[in-house]
Amino acid sequence: MEQPTHVPPPTELPETGRRKFLRWAVHGLSAVLAAVVGVPAVVYLIDPRNRPSPQRGFKPAGHVHELTVNIPKEVVIRETSRDAWTLYPDNVVGRIWLVRRPGPGNQVDAFTTTCPHLGCSINYSGTRFLCPCHGGQFQLNGTRINPHDNPASRDMDSLTVRLVPIPGNTDAEIWIQFEKFKTNQSAKEVLT
Repeated sequence: MEQPTHVPPPTELPETGRRKFLRWAVHGLSAVLAAVVGVPAVVYLIDPRNRPSPQRGFKPAGHVHELTVNIPKEVVIRETSRDAWTLYPDNVVGRIWLVRRPGPGNQVDAFTTTCPHLGCSINYSGTRFLCPCHGGQFQLNGTRINPHDNPASRDMDSLTVRLVPIPGNTDAEIWIQFEKFKTNQSAKEVLT
């Protein structure tokens, strides 16, 4: 029978200057590569969280001189919007009806074109506003015609109007605080 021979453990070779340099160079280049790839990736993922949320504000809707008294004008509201990474310039966010009231001065009412009943688009029929879906009718001031038979549970949704005078001119710019409202409710409630 053969006797097991004792094998001594391997001895580590002492690190030489060249070997030390190569080990540090490999680790250093790995750290630089991780930083070059990793930092932009982290910034890309975190950036949308740091962007401010869109602010509700006034949007331009035209000039008073463009309106005829008691003749509604439909206006498209546009804004620049963005999601996490994409910018959408001149995006349509809604439509409104502008009505210039008779009398002295510039008095303008603004209403959304969305019917408060179920959200159909309200049209102007020559003497009144009319919802083509369920027959809801509204006067030029936005109030319901025949409220007991009107499917809409409230008047047309009015919007806040700000008239900004143009210096040296009798005209004024129309600015609207555009908001969307919940439908099929008796009280006007802003969608958030």
